[in-house]
Amino acid sequence: MLNTLILALLAQPAPLVSQGEVDVRARFVEYAGKNDAASCTKLWRDHPFEVLGTIDADLEGALAAWEKDGAKADEAQIRQMHLRALWGAKLASETFATPIFLDYTSSFVGWNDEQKANFRKGQAAHGAARGALKKGDHAVAADKARECADLALPLGDWWGYSMGLAAEGLALAGSKQDTKAASQLSKASILYRDLGLIGAQRECVAALVSVCERSKQPERARAAAREWLALTQTLGDQKSLPNAVEALARCEEACGDAQAAKDLRAKLPAGDKPK
Repeated sequence: MLNTLILALLAQPAPLVSQGEVDVRARFVEYAGKNDAASCTKLWRDHPFEVLGTIDADLEGALAAWEKDGAKADEAQIRQMHLRALWGAKLASETFATPIFLDYTSSFVGWNDEQKANFRKGQAAHGAARGALKKGDHAVAADKARECADLALPLGDWWGYSMGLAAEGLALAGSKQDTKAASQLSKASILYRDLGLIGAQRECVAALVSVCERSKQPERARAAAREWLALTQTLGDQKSLPNAVEALARCEEACGDAQAAKDLRAKLPAGDKPK
């Protein structure tokens, strides 16, 4: 059952939640050009799950320019992208009361050539881990995921580190190393929450539910299931809603609240069954 869940989680995208048709990236570039901190702060509050990707477009753009042209790269253009990213990250950290956006960004812009190469190695290791997970090769997946995390952490690459932790947690869950899996999945979930990566956070808590159920931790499973359901509702993911509801209903039963389980299942529209 857990391996089926892991494959399902790997197959689904980690969607962004967007209000309306606002081009968040274009607005950010506009506000940064005007040094309009108030408008950017409102933009972040209105679109909290698009903050990191918006800032990271400048960081990745600058890195790609350096990789393409090396010493001939347009230093002024790279500096402009770095300064804009730093400006946006500072406002994001202030807006959401977490240092993670500014720490990630300030680390990224300061990497030397070796650190830039290690960043790409970490990304490649994560890709290999996910590929191994899809094949059910949990030992290889865990090794490559740990490589990703070990490369990312010294860089201050919190996004990459959380990706490595999450993949390692899924691999450990697949090989029934539940205590270690729960540790990695919960750490990744917390980091993803701070980073505003709600789809990836949901992936972790969904797997955590199954790990905790299997290891007979009903209260922790119920707490994770409540989070899974809340995240699914925030995402507006009606297709996945029955699975989240059923998971929480099972956990309520395991904690001795049969009525809560019954009430949850009764709220599902007729024909909506978990898969």
